[in-house]
Amino acid sequence: MPRKFSGKSHVGVRREKRKNGDIYIYERITAYNQKTQKTYTVSESLKGKIKAGTQELVATRPKKKNNDVKTSTVNASRTHTGLTDILNWIGTSSKIDSDIYRSFSSGDAAKILSIAQYWVGTGGNTLPRLESWQIMHSLPYSEGISENVYSELFKSIGTNENSVQQYFSHRAEVLDTQPVLAFDSTTVSTYSENQIETRRGFNKDKDGLNTIKLLTLYSVKDHEPIAFSKQPGNLPDVTSIENTIKQIKCFPIDKPLIVTDNGYYSQKNIMEFAHSNMKFMTLADPDISWIRDEIDSLREPLEKLSSACPFDINISGASTTRMQKFERIRQRAHNGKSKGDKEIFSRRLYVHVFYSPNNTNKYDAAFRKKKFELKAQIEEGETEFTEQAKKRIKKYLICSRVGRGGKMKVSFNEPAYIKAKKYYGYFALVSNQSIDTFEALKNYRLREKIEEFFADQKGSFDGRKPRTWYPDSLRGRQFVQFVGLGYMCFITKRIKELQETLGVEEDGKTKYQINLEKKLKTWLEQHSLTQIFDWFDCIETTTVKTDATARRWSTETTTRDRLFLQLLGVIKE
Repeated sequence: MPRKFSGKSHVGVRREKRKNGDIYIYERITAYNQKTQKTYTVSESLKGKIKAGTQELVATRPKKKNNDVKTSTVNASRTHTGLTDILNWIGTSSKIDSDIYRSFSSGDAAKILSIAQYWVGTGGNTLPRLESWQIMHSLPYSEGISENVYSELFKSIGTNENSVQQYFSHRAEVLDTQPVLAFDSTTVSTYSENQIETRRGFNKDKDGLNTIKLLTLYSVKDHEPIAFSKQPGNLPDVTSIENTIKQIKCFPIDKPLIVTDNGYYSQKNIMEFAHSNMKFMTLADPDISWIRDEIDSLREPLEKLSSACPFDINISGASTTRMQKFERIRQRAHNGKSKGDKEIFSRRLYVHVFYSPNNTNKYDAAFRKKKFELKAQIEEGETEFTEQAKKRIKKYLICSRVGRGGKMKVSFNEPAYIKAKKYYGYFALVSNQSIDTFEALKNYRLREKIEEFFADQKGSFDGRKPRTWYPDSLRGRQFVQFVGLGYMCFITKRIKELQETLGVEEDGKTKYQINLEKKLKTWLEQHSLTQIFDWFDCIETTTVKTDATARRWSTETTTRDRLFLQLLGVIKE
């Protein structure tokens, strides 16, 4: 009878002789497979060896187990530091960061700067992407900024007018003495019906939506945004000067010059500036009768070669003065005068008249286009026009009906057109400050920088259409955008200043340095600010810390990139 299968394994020894005479001893465990009726090896381990010519078994060194390996704590991180280093440098050098921390609590200040830096660094990405962007970018606020966090922040800023005005005052402190401040407005379209300030008015984006008007003060020489406010979208620009004068007087600014375009020209606004002794300069429309009188008086001087502008020979300029009478109704009793009394006073005005022959045909073409558009609108039955359009219709068009209830017939007032044509190519700047003719022109042209500011706000800061429900939250969001725009204006100014010095032969510069600077200048001219930020965003820093050591290294950069960062001041030589 066959032996009953026990299922037990067998421990045996296997000897293996090598070519050098050493004999390796293996412990082998075997078992019997009943199905195949064969013996198989379960495991085998080396126990030692007998060296050639000896009889003694020498044990081999056992393998180290994982539990026997000494372990150390490793803390490693990798972040994009090229862009954030630049952003931190901007905030420190411009003093924007310190002004924010001086105005708000430390937590709110860190959040404001983090969102502003995110918008600057990404070219205006939407806020829901911020939290994931934070993972690889170190920002002033280290915790995640979720939708709830920035929503509460915007609401808090919108109701904290004390901190907002403190920040505006701090920014005004950095301006040069007697700064030139551009004052202008833009419209912000919105779909929201909860924004009580949205009104149907002039829409600069022409998208047919209700708008909110954003009014901004901008230092044109410092390239520095100073303050902003908002008002209902249906209010005309001309009505906002009085409050602006009051706001400016709250700032520590010595004798600022306020520059506006012709949208703010009115006899009342000039009177407000003159009565408050606030220096101003505004573009005046040649359609105004007394402006035409001054143009006529200066036609002969403007024809002289000596009247050519030194920095734009296509323009001639001349100046004159006039005493202008103003009339106002007193708002309060003072010095024996009662409230409601009529007050008449005179102020000296300086009128700078300029003529550009190249613009004559352009003005004529624009004039004809507007009048033909108005004529077509009236003939099609349009009845609602702005006050300015109504004045033009009355002055340059003759409207009549053929028969009772007949078709509207519209013709041009040719004598008025011929008279207006005499002033094509002329424009005038009116001021209450004595200033050189062409210095006035230069200051007015600098005002155009505020248009670039508005374009950046809408295009690079996710500001074309607000994504907030309530007015206070909108103001908070616009404030953070305003802070980010301060970053943008500062770095733009510094790069332009840097470009003017690149490649210039100076004592101490080698030929190699000059050539390298020229290459950097060409690269800067070919790239936008957003592209420059994207370029440096690829620089990463890896940090590895253990119990014993700490190591840190960054992505290598080219000689040109290091030169750019050194000349800006981001890194030290």
